[in-house]
Amino acid sequence: MKYILIPTDFSDSANYASEFGIQIAKLLELPLRFLHSIQTPVDWSKLNRQDENKYPESKARINSAKEQLKIWEKKAEEKEVEAEHTLLFNTGMEELNSYVNPEKYELVIMGTHGTKGFEKILGSNTQKLIRQSKVPVLAIKYQFDISNFKKILIATDLKEESQNAFKKVYKFLEKLKTEVELVYINTPYNFRETDQIDNMAAEFLAKIEIKELNVQCLNANNEARGIGMALNKLKPDLFTSITHQRSGLDTIFSPSTTEEIINNYDLPVLSINRDL
Repeated sequence: MKYILIPTDFSDSANYASEFGIQIAKLLELPLRFLHSIQTPVDWSKLNRQDENKYPESKARINSAKEQLKIWEKKAEEKEVEAEHTLLFNTGMEELNSYVNPEKYELVIMGTHGTKGFEKILGSNTQKLIRQSKVPVLAIKYQFDISNFKKILIATDLKEESQNAFKKVYKFLEKLKTEVELVYINTPYNFRETDQIDNMAAEFLAKIEIKELNVQCLNANNEARGIGMALNKLKPDLFTSITHQRSGLDTIFSPSTTEEIINNYDLPVLSINRDL
């Protein structure tokens, strides 16, 4: 069985992510794994107990982290959610990306800090995780109750290359049993007429065998502006973006667009990179 992974630095935003993760894990009937990393002056995993005493400050931080991880495990278990924790030492972002294996994890949930977007969790810039993760990443900024989910908005380019990623997130989102809408942003440099977009949407949904999904089309000068218009007009409780690395003009969303949405809106944002 796959896990939901929650990297945490025990900040307020990370705690909001942990609380939300417990709710979503219960709904999806998936186990949780809380993950924390500590920077130590030496390779802690190779020290015996006697040598650990030579680094009292590091030892105290490690013991404190273990206690906090156990507290979150207990909170999950009180909600009848299976949970465990992992404590890593001196783990860089490249190693974290390797750790987030799609064979092991269904979803990553992490907190962001205020309006500054992704800052430092696990001692590195987690923008890299949303850009490089092969697992969907859900970013949450403030405390949020899953019972407040009434509408989910998914943005995509309706292209064949996005179908697998779309199916992956939709399979997860449909379990939330709430209204789901699809939005397509029609831009001047990649403009299509209404009939073309309708045909693209019908073909896209037919190929991934999804029926009765409402598709909204908005005209905008660029993707970020179009998504802002969609969020203000449709007022979803969760925004989902199918991203890929920007290449020329033939694109819909780059990871940086998703990051901009995270920075400027308070709602949870779920992102998956179709190219990984």
